[in-house]
Amino acid sequence: MARSNAASTLAAGEVPEGPAMAALTEKQRRYVLALFDAPRKHGSGVFAVKAAGYGPTSSRHTLSQLAYQLNNDPKIQLAITEVSQNYLCALGPYAVRAVKRILDDPKHREHGRIIGIVMDRVSPVQSTAVVKVQGEVKISAADAAYTMQRIEELCSKFAVALPRPKIIDHEAAP
Repeated sequence: MARSNAASTLAAGEVPEGPAMAALTEKQRRYVLALFDAPRKHGSGVFAVKAAGYGPTSSRHTLSQLAYQLNNDPKIQLAITEVSQNYLCALGPYAVRAVKRILDDPKHREHGRIIGIVMDRVSPVQSTAVVKVQGEVKISAADAAYTMQRIEELCSKFAVALPRPKIIDHEAAP
């Protein structure tokens, strides 16, 4: 019962209008809000079309086609998303009170599950994985010589001059 009270309070005009709702005509706004007041799932589009004031003398079939067209309008889809977010925010306190009532009743059949859900939200489980990758790259003198030869071929083909490598004096360790 608390859910429908919150929904009807929002639909009565307390839904803050965002940019998506502001971009609609008055009838389209009434249509979007009426979708949230529809008494049942099936036929909600026809209900909303009638409530918005479209086609007062039209047949049910025509109204359902109009509802289909309205539902597929990108502007109306954005407005539905916007109003849905407002409804969910407004229903938050009701949901928190319901969870609290279940937590206060240890004999409730969902008591343990709700404890798990709350704990997952309050202190999420974190896992850490360490991946150690080891490998050794060995280049033979023949591979290095072939690579240098290929680089010189490509440089001459494309007329690119490579700077001469710097020679470092050093003594090899035994």
